[in-house]
Amino acid sequence: MKKLFLGFFVATFLLSLNLFAENIKEAKFSVNMTCEGCKSKIEKTLKSEKGIVKYNTDLASKTVSVSYDADKTNEDNIKNSIAKLGYTVANAAEIKSTKTDVKSTKSGCSKNCTGSKDKKCND
Repeated sequence: MKKLFLGFFVATFLLSLNLFAENIKEAKFSVNMTCEGCKSKIEKTLKSEKGIVKYNTDLASKTVSVSYDADKTNEDNIKNSIAKLGYTVANAAEIKSTKTDVKSTKSGCSKNCTGSKDKKCND
C-alpha cells in the first residue's frame, strides 16, 4: 500500500511540473551588426528583456538566436527591442526564403564602423 501511495504521489508531482512548464519557443534573426560593440549592445538588451531564456549572437553570420518564454514575450517584441537600437532586423527564415541581403548603410553602431572583415571600429 505504501508503494502504491508513493508511486501515485511521484506521478502526480511529475505531472504537476509539466503544468507549470514554460512555453519555450525559438527564433533566429538576421541583424546588420558590424562589430563587437554592436554584438555587446544587442546582448545587453536581450539580457534585460523579460521572457528571454537564452540567446546567442553570431557576428560572423550576423544572426541572433533566441529561446524565449512565449507566455512573457514574442518574436515581434524581441525584434522591436533590437530595432530600437538602430539595427535592421528580419527573421532569418525570411532572409533565407527571399535571398534578400539585409545590408544597410545605417547600423546601430555608435562607433562609426568600417564594416571591414576584421570588425574593427573607428573611435
